[in-house]
Amino acid sequence: SGTTYYVSPSGSDSNSGMSPGQAWQTVGRVNRASLAPGDGVLFAGGQTFSDSDLEPAFSGSAAAPIVYGSYGSGNATITKGAWFVQDHLVFSNLTFKATFFGGSEVHGASNSITLENCTISLPAGNSSLGVYTNGQHWTIVDNTIQNTGLSGLLLNGDDYQVAGNTINNVGLDTSAGYNAHGVYLDASNATITNNTITNFSESAVSARYHDSVVTGNFFSGGQIGIDFYQTDPVTGTSHWTQNTIQNTTDVGIYVSSDGVYSLGESFVISENSIKPSTGGYTNLDPTRGNYSVSRNLLTH
Repeated sequence: SGTTYYVSPSGSDSNSGMSPGQAWQTVGRVNRASLAPGDGVLFAGGQTFSDSDLEPAFSGSAAAPIVYGSYGSGNATITKGAWFVQDHLVFSNLTFKATFFGGSEVHGASNSITLENCTISLPAGNSSLGVYTNGQHWTIVDNTIQNTGLSGLLLNGDDYQVAGNTINNVGLDTSAGYNAHGVYLDASNATITNNTITNFSESAVSARYHDSVVTGNFFSGGQIGIDFYQTDPVTGTSHWTQNTIQNTTDVGIYVSSDGVYSLGESFVISENSIKPSTGGYTNLDPTRGNYSVSRNLLTH
């Protein structure tokens, strides 16, 4: 609904940016642009931009987000990742070679963000997250997150939709000793659906806050499929259903009483297929809430 700006290695930062023939050249020029709700920035597909991380300086609106994406053929690659504290932004069809940071405990939250059809793939030997978020109303769909030293996604806040993502080879930095999950879920009211998470060091999904929905996912190749540690004082009911959990070495599903707060969450655990390579199927510590466990298929 606004103005679209173009960025190409063959452009110039002195151009208007308002057509492919007048494209800007650098990510730094994009970061300096005064963008308004409804504006968009498109990077040349198949090209690599290495001068700066992407730092959106302005927010969109609910009706008119600011959109960052690619034009032409394939994803554009931004090697230094992204960092921002803004609201109502969309990132689509981009590749990042460093952590995607949205929001900050220190500098403020980023709310109503969409990350879709992107690839976050980190270089060998890194000790970093794939995606870090802090805020509310995030939609993270159809992305590929891979080769991270720490967790694939570390999500903080409330109201997350995480669907259709492929998360592979995460938690590779074994010297860190923590934060080695597919999805580290420090967010309440989060829905994790239809994701494929493979080759994770600790757990595929580590939920810490109330009312998580984890359903229809495929998890394979780590210590634990789904775990829970009570990290907020609010309790609700978490629903973990219809997941395929296989090739775990510790346990398929684990609910721990060793959280920050006394365990009080309730759980509905049903219709999961659990096939560990070693270890057990479930380990459910006593909770002040309730368990409803039914129709799970447990096989070796």
